[in-house]
Amino acid sequence: MQVNLKFIMMSVCFFMLVGCSDEKIKNKPIYQKSEEIMDLLNHSQWEKAGDEAKAISDLYKKSRWKLQLLGGEMEYSELEQEISKLKISIEEKDKREAKTNIVLIQDYIKAIYFR
Repeated sequence: MQVNLKFIMMSVCFFMLVGCSDEKIKNKPIYQKSEEIMDLLNHSQWEKAGDEAKAISDLYKKSRWKLQLLGGEMEYSELEQEISKLKISIEEKDKREAKTNIVLIQDYIKAIYFR
């Protein structure tokens, strides 16, 4: 009986880890847009990056209720703030700050889905 319980617990832990793969997070629209913006920033395409930042903002507004259900209040409110900061950083053409905002956006998305 002890062996079966141990096997069941190990199986549950394994499936939880596999189910929360980074690949699933990278398929989320906000995460994908953030990667596109990072690429645009690396090529100094500020206008397109601004358009994509607006698209992230729109995606966030459309899916806010889902994010509220999945994550804690801190994660989704901080995500919203970072999206706003990203738009401003791109307007000011501050590459370092914009990249920081993107990394934080990606971290908040991971925190929401891995929670």
